[in-house]
Amino acid sequence: MSDIKIFVTHTPNRNTMRINNSLLYNVIAGSDFQNKSVPDNVLQDNTGENISSKNKSYCELTTQYWAWKNMDADYYGFCHYRRFFSFSKENIPETCWGTIEYDYLDDKAIKELHFNEKDMKNYINNYDFLIAKGISINSLGASSVYEHYKNASELHIEDVDILLEIIKEKYPYLSETAEEYFQGKVFFPCNMFIMKKEVFNTYSAILFDLLDEFEKRADMSEYSREGYRTTGHLGERITGIYYLYLQKQKKYRLGELQIALIHNADAEQKIAVDKTKQVVPVVLAANQKYVPILYTCAQSIVEHTSENTNYEIYIFHTDINAESQNVFQKNLTRDNVKFTFVNVSKKVAGYVLQAKQHITTETFYRFLILDILRDYKKVVYLDCDMIICHDVAELYRIDMGKNLIAATLDADFAGQCNIKTSDMREYCKETLGIMDVFTYFQAGVLVFNVAEINKVVTVKKLLEMSDTGIYRFSDQDILNVVCKGRVTYLDMAWNMIFDCDHFRWHEVIRHAPYYILDAYEEARKNPYIIHYAGFMKPWMNPEEDFASEFWKVARRTEYYEILLERMQEYIVSKNHRVIPAIVQGNNHQFVEGLRKIARHFFPKNTKIRQWAIGVYFKMINR
Repeated sequence: MSDIKIFVTHTPNRNTMRINNSLLYNVIAGSDFQNKSVPDNVLQDNTGENISSKNKSYCELTTQYWAWKNMDADYYGFCHYRRFFSFSKENIPETCWGTIEYDYLDDKAIKELHFNEKDMKNYINNYDFLIAKGISINSLGASSVYEHYKNASELHIEDVDILLEIIKEKYPYLSETAEEYFQGKVFFPCNMFIMKKEVFNTYSAILFDLLDEFEKRADMSEYSREGYRTTGHLGERITGIYYLYLQKQKKYRLGELQIALIHNADAEQKIAVDKTKQVVPVVLAANQKYVPILYTCAQSIVEHTSENTNYEIYIFHTDINAESQNVFQKNLTRDNVKFTFVNVSKKVAGYVLQAKQHITTETFYRFLILDILRDYKKVVYLDCDMIICHDVAELYRIDMGKNLIAATLDADFAGQCNIKTSDMREYCKETLGIMDVFTYFQAGVLVFNVAEINKVVTVKKLLEMSDTGIYRFSDQDILNVVCKGRVTYLDMAWNMIFDCDHFRWHEVIRHAPYYILDAYEEARKNPYIIHYAGFMKPWMNPEEDFASEFWKVARRTEYYEILLERMQEYIVSKNHRVIPAIVQGNNHQFVEGLRKIARHFFPKNTKIRQWAIGVYFKMINR
């Protein structure tokens, strides 16, 4: 059987996915610029004879040069960390750009592409030269390959003319084919191919000789960053020229392969837990838009950490950019506090995750703790619409026994269950199967007993339950269903939900059983964690309950001005939304006027007032 080596080029200092396939050899193209540790089993193109230092102009061709000079194989192939060949014998639907597109290179995609060693070997051994499938130049908005290059905003058509002149001088037998290629209507993209050894050696000798001569003659000193990649762009065209040349020889087995483009190509993070080290693991979840709120919460955590305790704070997300992550690392990291951002895109791909009301999709990410952090005994989860006023290590150390989860009772939910016009009690019993409705917990602050809960339910099952769409309070309801009867109830000070819109406490929670109301009011005196749960937030309205505690912390953050600007934008915009202002109390003065009227027409402790409250909750819970 032939020795096939397909080199997958990776960008320096980026942790991109690596596929478990014996034919693939992962190589960092431009390893001279690598300043981070190199992952296991990843090769570098700056060993042996190499041109790694030329990566900024040669692009992925530095890997090809290194493989040509240092690696032995019967077949040499090249692709990219997010572009792979399809070895399917059937044509797979593709975009106008000539690519099959997938969100992830998952098992389904691998099967569809026949991207496995057996099928790949069987396919490759029937050819001398396989190239990325040609794209009609018309679909790219040009009449020829030459015009397509000319139209590129940061490339210079004069460089093509220089290349053609060099080919004419040094390899005259290729000159006619080169002219035909550039005047032709098919473009072979991406510098992706698989060649038999003898073809590859001949081609590489020609390619690098041409490019070396080009760089001697061309002046790229004033080119943009993309323009400086011209050498790589020309190499891409030379591949197509050589393929057409071999076609004319009619003695080689040639073929074209479709390309699959993978949109999410970052490597899945592996969380290594040092079991010899005592740490308090904490998880938050957010998106890029919510970063200022997330940061404020994180700062409040850090400000209440103990110097003799180690904390690992994990941020689950799908889109928080590197710049934002660096702000956390630069300003909040301590000797005993470490931040790790975990992209969970792949974990939640394929699920609808029906978040309702003001709840965001990120709330479901807490389920992933059971998988991503399964090596921890316990993990603390916190919503990020919070201000932490106490050391979370004390929360982590609470004895849970064999219970699955630790949480506080939900005073708001309990109050709704006791409002006669509310259907919450019925919903709790019939949909959730919780007969004692006053055992329902609030899920903003949780301690997961990871080992125990993994015995009861899988992440896959939790996400599938989320997709049913039957749960009013999304993941909170699901956790109440799964953990029923195995809950350690925390002091409500650990999750003191604020008096949202100055309505929740005296209009809802006051209906809760007396012992829950007592616990809530006691928690308000000295809250360990203030939870701004609800449709109104202190960063929307500075007159909200406990808003001063949020802004005290916010003033010390990198995002204070941004938070102020967003609040101003919100206040301006809300005044143009009459109906939401009525329904959700967005205009404070306006709503206060309405409340005066309501108190007149709907007196306290009357049936009509209970009816009105029921209508209110139906409107905001839609």
